[in-house]
Amino acid sequence: MSEAKAKRTSKSTRNSPRFFEADELASLMQPLQLLQARTQTQKHRPKSEILRELRRLRATPISLDDEEKEKEREKKAQQTGINVKPLRTLEQLDALRLTRHRIKQLLGCSSFDQVVSNCFVRLNVSAPNAPPEYRIAEIVLVEQLPEGYYVDKLATNIALHLRYEDLVQRHELNDISNMAFTSEEFELWRDNCICQAIEWPTTELVARKKIELYNALNSEGNKLPTMMLHKNGLLTTVMPMRPMPRGGLLERFGGKYPWKLQRPSPKEELNASDDAADASGNRVVELEAINKELELQRKAKLG
Repeated sequence: MSEAKAKRTSKSTRNSPRFFEADELASLMQPLQLLQARTQTQKHRPKSEILRELRRLRATPISLDDEEKEKEREKKAQQTGINVKPLRTLEQLDALRLTRHRIKQLLGCSSFDQVVSNCFVRLNVSAPNAPPEYRIAEIVLVEQLPEGYYVDKLATNIALHLRYEDLVQRHELNDISNMAFTSEEFELWRDNCICQAIEWPTTELVARKKIELYNALNSEGNKLPTMMLHKNGLLTTVMPMRPMPRGGLLERFGGKYPWKLQRPSPKEELNASDDAADASGNRVVELEAINKELELQRKAKLG
């Protein structure tokens, strides 16, 4: 009887779909418990980890277009002999930086639009009366204004369309700084490129811009006067200038007084002019009376 029972139990175990014993259930459930605990601890990921993940995803091609771009870059690198890599540090991006002084030197160049495009500037984005706040901006387009204005002491009618954050706006050259980029501005620009999925500048662009800047600064056309209208190269007609804003001499040339100027109001100016007219009229009457008295005294002496 016991042998038949043992045969039935062995046969039932062979036909059972379960291939593990009940004692092994705890060991099999342990990885699931670890996975559940890990997901519970990673509910709120830190911002730095998310940014690193976005940078990694941005660096890897995720579509056929990105793969084609990578192949084109590899072909260009093989043809030119330059290892094409995206710029990752502040020192690398500084090679594409243009100052206001350097842009003034390039205004006389016939290929000004091509030379300055895709370069970067340090832009003041704050209001005129607010403390300065700077951003790293990319030059997208060059525009010619109908009226000229003064950059320091140089007359020009050139304005630049600059891209920073998620905006593309027109700015005059006076808004561009001569100072270098800071590390905080570079971090903000890098995070914005990742969030906006903007393609980073490459080492191939740096090499090409260095050649273009060298040729532009040493060209014969750059030695001509830059006080002329910049249109289709150089045009020998003087540009119409924007009217000077009313203010002090220092303010007319873009400077600021260290103190607040106290200008009289229009009513006070009218009252002052009326008082001056009354005073001059009274002085004339007094002089005429004195003249009459002197004339009478002279006649009395003669008579």
